[in-house]
Amino acid sequence: MSGSATDAKVPDFIEFIVKDMPRHQTPMRGGLKWLDLHCMKKFNNAFVDCNSPQQIEMVDEIAFPEKAKPEMQQGVAFFNLMRDLTATGFFTSKIGIDDLGYVGNRPNQWDGVPQDVLDQYGVKYDVRTLAESVKFDS
Repeated sequence: MSGSATDAKVPDFIEFIVKDMPRHQTPMRGGLKWLDLHCMKKFNNAFVDCNSPQQIEMVDEIAFPEKAKPEMQQGVAFFNLMRDLTATGFFTSKIGIDDLGYVGNRPNQWDGVPQDVLDQYGVKYDVRTLAESVKFDS
């Protein structure tokens, strides 16, 4: 079982990306402000001060673009940015890579072109090529 986004240090990743890529700064600030303003109107609290059911209700209104009301489009854009950054941060962390089971590029054994293909083209390996290129490690 993998850890959480917090365990994977996703908040640190998002902070780094937003600082490193200034094009994210205005959408991030604007999205956070938008979220707080909508929560203030609806729940009389900033998002962080809302209780969990209120936070989930707010997120449900912006998490599904095809179902969101037209007046929620700025919130949808903010949520999409956060979702993308969270997924990127998580799945590029050690925890996320382990969760995927990704092992990366690994050296393998190449035993050369199959004999039937060599025969088809009337070619063969010379002794030097066999010695240098087609090696078998045990």
